[in-house]
Amino acid sequence: MSSEVSVRLLLDGRFTLPKSLLVYGKYFGEIYEAALKPMLIISEGEKILVDTGLGRLPEKHARFHRVIRRENEGLEAQLRALGIRPEEIDIVVNTHLHFDHCGKNALFKNAKFYVQAEELRYAYAPDRFMKNAYVREFFDVEGLDYVLVRGRYRLTEHVLLLPTPGHTPGHQSVVVRLPDGRNVVYCGDAATLRECVERRNIPGVLWRSDAALRSIDKLRSIRNAIYIYAHDNEQLELVLP
Repeated sequence: MSSEVSVRLLLDGRFTLPKSLLVYGKYFGEIYEAALKPMLIISEGEKILVDTGLGRLPEKHARFHRVIRRENEGLEAQLRALGIRPEEIDIVVNTHLHFDHCGKNALFKNAKFYVQAEELRYAYAPDRFMKNAYVREFFDVEGLDYVLVRGRYRLTEHVLLLPTPGHTPGHQSVVVRLPDGRNVVYCGDAATLRECVERRNIPGVLWRSDAALRSIDKLRSIRNAIYIYAHDNEQLELVLP
């Protein structure tokens, strides 16, 4: 396996939400500053971005969430600091199409977007209880090149897309195999916080609870794993190798 792979966690800021949306059956009444953490992977010369953070929310959503971005935070600023322009991103992987994971898809006009086929279908016609989680103008962007994936998919020699449904029907996580045998596991919202993996606690926003628990167990079974939790605001930096 080629050693030419690197992983860097980015920070698109934070947004407030009821913490009970992150873990099922807990934290009622608590407001949490959830981190927005896209991840940049370089593999086989490809610049791969996992999730695109949060765009400008429409008013019906903005009144429920406060977006916090400190100096030098925000996806564009973080990429700029690395000398990368949005048009230089080759691939975007959307773990799913909730508004806080695809909010800046429109910036990456030259990228191919890898999303599970079932997720894109559902995003256009979600169940009523999930409708507010999707903002159509974030993913339904003219000119974006969606590559529809069905199940496990090896993106490069190092990067595997792993179906982890439950939070949504077409949710996927990303596993990056490092040369030393460790696996960086970008959980997405299959595991929003550390306790989801460590205690098998499912997310608070759910399409199917049984599928969500199976997906957590799938993530837990990965050996030599370094887990990235989508909204944990404690783990904000990672640069590997």
